[in-house]
Order: sequence, then C-alpha cells, then structure tokens
Amino acid sequence: MLIRRLKLLLSRLSLISKTRRRRRRRRRRFSKKEKVNSLPNEVVEEILIRLPVKSLVRFRCVCKDWFSLISSNAFIAAHTSRALSRSDYINKSNRVLFRYVGTVFLKYFPPRHFQYFSLRSDDGSFGRNRNFIHLKYPFDITSTLDILPNIVGSWNALFCFAYDNPYRRYGYSLWNPSIHRALSLPDPNFTLWSKSLHICKHFHGFGYDPSTNDVKLVRLAYHGLPIPKVPPLVEIYTLNTGCWRAITSPAPSYIVRDRCLSVFVNRASHWVALTAPGERTFRNVIVAFDMGDEVFREIAMPNCFVGKFYLNMTVAVRDGLLCLVPFNQQEQEQSVSLWIMKEYGIGESWTKLFNIHISGLKRVVAFRQNGEVLVTNRNVELLSYEPNIQRVTQIKFCKFSSSEIKTRFVECLFFWDKYLESLVLLNAKDGVSGGTANTSYASARKGKFAYSITSLALCTSYYMLTFFLFWGICDELI
Repeated sequence: MLIRRLKLLLSRLSLISKTRRRRRRRRRRFSKKEKVNSLPNEVVEEILIRLPVKSLVRFRCVCKDWFSLISSNAFIAAHTSRALSRSDYINKSNRVLFRYVGTVFLKYFPPRHFQYFSLRSDDGSFGRNRNFIHLKYPFDITSTLDILPNIVGSWNALFCFAYDNPYRRYGYSLWNPSIHRALSLPDPNFTLWSKSLHICKHFHGFGYDPSTNDVKLVRLAYHGLPIPKVPPLVEIYTLNTGCWRAITSPAPSYIVRDRCLSVFVNRASHWVALTAPGERTFRNVIVAFDMGDEVFREIAMPNCFVGKFYLNMTVAVRDGLLCLVPFNQQEQEQSVSLWIMKEYGIGESWTKLFNIHISGLKRVVAFRQNGEVLVTNRNVELLSYEPNIQRVTQIKFCKFSSSEIKTRFVECLFFWDKYLESLVLLNAKDGVSGGTANTSYASARKGKFAYSITSLALCTSYYMLTFFLFWGICDELI
C-alpha cells in the first residue's frame, strides 16, 4: 500500500514538473516573439537590408514575418540595389569565381572528364596555396566534353549556363552559389531541332535590368544552311515572367563572330559582329542590346580595325569599361593589344592601353585587380601577364598535382569573374521569380535538420547491420 502511494506521488510530481516546463517554454517563446516584434517593421527592414547574404538566409528561420520579408521581391530588389550602389565594396572585393574544365588520364583506367568551380582571392596567394572554397555544381556532369555547359554570362554571383546539345532535357540553367540555389529554364521557342528553321548557330547575352529589377537572357538564333541568314531570330527570357518571348524591335543585319562571348556593361550586352556574306563592303562592328529598352544599337570600333577581316576580335570589361581585344593572326609573330572605350558610346574615345607579347598566345581570359592579364597559350597553361614590365608568371591551379596523373585542359572553357553575393533566385520556382515551391517557413525549418536526420538514419542502419552480422557469426560458431 505504501509503495503504491509513493508511486502515485512520484507520478504526480513528474506531471507537475512537466507542466511547469511547458509553461516556461511557452513564456520563452512569447517573450522572444515580443522582442522580435517590439521594433517597427521599417526599422527591422533597414537592419536586415544591411546584413550579408549568408546571414539573411539563416535569419529566414527566426519567424514567419522575417521569412516573408526576406523572401519578398521588394526586399531582394532593395538589397541588390544597395549592394550595387556601394562602389567601395565592389572595388575592394577581391573574391573571384574560377572555373576550369579538363580530362584526367590515369593508368589502367579510362579518361575522366571533370568540371571544377572554386571561390578564390584575386591576390598574390592565387595559385600558390590551397586557400580556396570548392563550389559544387548542382547539375550532373556527363562523361563527354561535347555537352558540358558553357557559361554565357554572369552578374553578381548569378551565372547562366547553356547546353548546345539538343538531346539534353534543359537547355539553360541559372545558378547562384551564394545561396546554394539553381533552377532550370524552359526551352526557347526556336530550338536547334525546330522544323523548317534549320538553326545553325546561336549567341547569348545575359544581364540585369535595374528599371524592372529583372534578370534577362537574350538569344540570337541564325537560321539557314549553308550560309546563315540575317537578320537573326531574337527572343528574350525574363525571370519575372518565367517564359521566352520574341523581340519586336528590328534585329541587326550582322553576323556575330564565332566563339565570341558577350559582355554585360552599362546595362547592355555586347558582341563583335561582321557584315553578312554577299555584302559589297566588309565591316566590323560592335552590336549592343539594351536590357532595359530591349533594342539593338551599333557601337563604332577604332577606325584601324573596321575593314580588317583577318583580325579575331573579342570584347571584354576592365574596371567597368568596355574593352576590345584584337588578335592579329596574319603576322608571323602573333600580337594581341588591348583597347578601352573611356566614354561609352563615343567612338573617338577608344584608347590603346598596351600590347601583350607572349609567344603562342591563344586567348585572353580575364583582367586581374592588380592590373595583370590572365591568358592561355598553346600548351593550355594559365599565365598572368604584367604589362608594365612584361613579366609572365605561370599559375598553378589544378588540384591534381601528382606526377602519375596527367591532366589536359580545355582553354576555351576557362572562366574568371568577380564574385559578389546576391539574393537573386531565393524565391524563384521553375524559372519564375516569386514562386512558392520549397520556400515555405516549414520547409526552411525542416531543411535545417535534414543533415542530422540523414546522419542518424545512416548510423542506425550501420549499427543494426553490424549487430545482425555479429549475431549470425555467433550462431554459426555455436
């Protein structure tokens, strides 16, 4: 009888303690909520808009109000505009995203193709140590180099990829590594396998429209065999609408040069183009597409390059200014020079900066923050050229450093661009900005514990398997 009473007393005490704990937890929750909601919404927004991207992604789990605020289009646009207005931050940022593609040859194994993304510092430590961050590409990498994605443009750590293989399911994709978010875009209206069009080549331009806070991808598709017809078919994809549409403005009557990547500067994408076959006079020109007005315009290049057909020219960006890199292939000793447009849109402002004297030069990759130029040679080596003293330094960047492993790189797939974090794609769904898939407050909370739950399940399975194996061995011995 006494034991029963003691058990009953203990059960009541435990129930009282549990009730008190629940009340304390509720009080703490309400107190936290009151503290969060004690500040006006305008003050909270002004505080959050000054925080870095990594902190904002974590702070979405604080409460539902913060989640809806940080995930809204207005907050993302305001955060992006503030980051772009801070010129001191943009100029002092030395982080770059570096990508290289190659093939590894091992003994007794077939060659393996790889694609490697890393976040590095653009200073003297680049290539001398392993102080970098590896970024995992979110899509699958195939075993052939023919269908590896090409980076057609980037803007504020938002990268646009294009697949030229018609058998791949998704032709275009966007990736924002700063928030670990990627999405596939719908197929364009004019594809490589469209009937009666015979699309033979296409070129892309990627950029941002600050007037509508929208990310846009423009595509120039040339059709007709064996000679492409002009003007090309032009269509544009906007992230806010999530679909492709045709451009009504007249397209340029020029053909973009092969292997000419576009650059985004002054709210427009730029290509180097030439007159179509059959024209009486040959002419080189820079074609620009304004992302805001969605119209094409011509930009005059230096007069000494207008009528020279043997020059292989590309456009680039240096210190926020439009550049031209003419590559003379006719001379015995190949020469490359750098021209810069000091006043945008004025042809007379073209100024020659310097020549690049490197034997076997193949391609200019990028311009570094210290004034040096990244180039590749015929041996597919990455070199850093200092124009003032004409010094050439080879950069070691590959993670495969063993003497038993042979590596061959693809020089046209080197990529180097400044890395600035942004919240773009945070609320995107299926190629549309402002979607709700996987963006609920509950899913954000669940994602916080996904790794721990997976680890617990793996450990449990491992110990159960070990136990049954041990039990079976003991049973056999007995």
